[in-house]
Amino acid sequence: MKTVMKTILISLSLFVLQMASTSSSFAATCSCAGVPLLSAMDTSSTQPGDLYLNYSTEIHEMSDLVQGSDEIRDETGLSRSSVSQVISASYGLADKWTVSGLISYIEHERSVGISAFSKNSSSGLGDGVLLLRYTPFYITPFSRHELSFGAGARLPIGKDDDGGLFTLSEDMQPSSGSVGEIYWSSYSYAFNQAATVQFNVSANYTINDDENSRKYVFGDEINFALGISQNIGSKFAYSAGLRYRQTTADERNSFEIPNTGGKWLDFVPGVQYIFNDKLSVGVSGRVPLVRDLDGVLQFTTSYSYAVNLSYAF
Repeated sequence: MKTVMKTILISLSLFVLQMASTSSSFAATCSCAGVPLLSAMDTSSTQPGDLYLNYSTEIHEMSDLVQGSDEIRDETGLSRSSVSQVISASYGLADKWTVSGLISYIEHERSVGISAFSKNSSSGLGDGVLLLRYTPFYITPFSRHELSFGAGARLPIGKDDDGGLFTLSEDMQPSSGSVGEIYWSSYSYAFNQAATVQFNVSANYTINDDENSRKYVFGDEINFALGISQNIGSKFAYSAGLRYRQTTADERNSFEIPNTGGKWLDFVPGVQYIFNDKLSVGVSGRVPLVRDLDGVLQFTTSYSYAVNLSYAF
């Protein structure tokens, strides 16, 4: 049974919650825009004594210029992208209790036009995440339901003052420079006894009321995701889901920052290859479907794609 459970848990690692924080927040002006840290964390349940490691890298393009819900032509020639590399771990502390954590390394790049002087870049350690989860019941060969609750924090372990003489804006910093509170829940249902087809719904809320050294406070964020995952034979799996995200406006010195905050609806597909009950590799993407952004203009997500590698001890 333990081998079956490990295979099920690893196969779920692609369809994980897309969470907030600015290292898990995606507002166009947010410091770690486009770096979904908890989407790189294996948030499946873990049996006592089991350890799961995950490495993920994501390419995120953010060059769409949006006015409200309409994409408009960009005359500035702006190009904005980020690359995140995340290492996460989940360990079963005791029956029904799991602790998860991660660290990240972030690279940002932005250019306007073709001038060499219009290019900015930054890189370094980003934010970390620590999450404690309680799972009152699991999916097993004898139960088709799984329910989990979690709480934790985003921790600013990296630098948030990159840029030398002229400090770069918050959206170009590797770390947020502030602490955020994370509250999370997830429910899964297996359509068959072998749990090869599952439905998942998750919700989370991030409270960002801590300001960084430049008196900047990131907006609070709500995420809601649902989707389906299926194992095809013993080696392949896929997932397909929708994710809704809403953020409030960022603030500096208690004043709202223009052109921050909004609502997003994304399509999140993924495929996975399972080598054995310990090792799997997956590819996933994020495609914007609907956007309704606050303010006059915002640059926001064009697309993203990620590769992750999971190993169970």
